[in-house]
Amino acid sequence: MHKQVKITVIDDKMREEEAASLCKWATARAGVIVVAPLLGTMALMANQIYLICKLGKVYEEKISESAAVSLLSSLGATYVGQTAATLIPFAPLQIPIAMGTTYGLGRVVTQWLKTGKPKDMSAFKTIYADAVSEVKKNIDVFKNDPKKDEPLGDENKKFNE
Repeated sequence: MHKQVKITVIDDKMREEEAASLCKWATARAGVIVVAPLLGTMALMANQIYLICKLGKVYEEKISESAAVSLLSSLGATYVGQTAATLIPFAPLQIPIAMGTTYGLGRVVTQWLKTGKPKDMSAFKTIYADAVSEVKKNIDVFKNDPKKDEPLGDENKKFNE
């Protein structure tokens, strides 16, 4: 009896499209949850952790939730400071920051995975800044993503490093 082997061919363009779609979905979701009472910043972080894990799957890399938390903390003061600013209960400030940090994170993680997961994240600062700027310029496009009301995972989950 012969075993059948299923082979799935995924080219780089398909991976990039899937990664971009995930980043846009998570970004749109960030704009919704950051202002939600009782969800807010913790749900935003859960959303970002799920994004990292899902991007790993796109590039056939297993990224555990604890590894995703470590990756978030390795992004440095800019990311941490901007995320902390979402604690200020003022939607016109919270929404663009949450969306910008999420999209920036997604673009950085995508490039990090594509380049073999280097330990030094400093090379990705420009990618992060450009992504945050892109969201600010096109915020309505991101806000109107049709998947914005669909969670990427359990937004009430508490993540510990």
